[in-house]
Amino acid sequence: MADDTALSVLHSDAHGRERREQRDIQKIDLLRARRYGMEEMGRNGRIKYTYGGVVFIYDPLCNREVTTFRSPDVALKSSGTKYARPVILPKMEAFEGEENLQLHDEIRKLILNKPDIWTSHSVLVVDMSGSMRRDDVSGAKCRSDGVWMALARDYVMKPLESKTRSHTDLISVVVMKEEACVVMKFEPITWCLYNKIIDLREWKKLRPSGPGNYMPALDTAEKLLLENKSAACALSLMFFSDGRPSDKG
Repeated sequence: MADDTALSVLHSDAHGRERREQRDIQKIDLLRARRYGMEEMGRNGRIKYTYGGVVFIYDPLCNREVTTFRSPDVALKSSGTKYARPVILPKMEAFEGEENLQLHDEIRKLILNKPDIWTSHSVLVVDMSGSMRRDDVSGAKCRSDGVWMALARDYVMKPLESKTRSHTDLISVVVMKEEACVVMKFEPITWCLYNKIIDLREWKKLRPSGPGNYMPALDTAEKLLLENKSAACALSLMFFSDGRPSDKG
């Protein structure tokens, strides 16, 4: 994994160095975690990064390590992040900003009022139970990141580039945890949607936790699919999970 990560600057103190030495963690591991890791907010303005079996608590105001420890979610024999750099998908900056989001919302409202022009509606059920924190997917920071990365790249970016999907193709996303939660509802496929899915790759937005109950998610997905019964609208249901349902043994 040779890259310019080693050239970046990170301040450390005696406490941080002592903790790393006790836990056999190298400073390059922290730099990689900061660059490639799953990011979530910690206490007192600190940032928590998880990557390659390492949890790194970072103080951005001082550019300083606070502490580090081994992640309980590392896959010891099959860690994808230990051997392969994660796929980095940049956001489409030209479609960022309030003006673009407003245009996306206006397109959505127009399409919702005209169900006969829907080309397709795909309901995507994504498992966000605790096991999706596991880091055994090559090219992804963890299992959940692998799902969001693949959806952004393969279900939105590539079809937009090839013009095989457009704003008349809609997506709904149901997150499966203990309860079902609709995080996207009847969203037209646009570059704004691509950016929204990229945001979900980070744990700042949505963190895997708890059980993954299938039945509430399937019931919710069915209701979404039945919203448009037009014969012109192709319906599809896709399920992204890493194991057996928590509610059915």
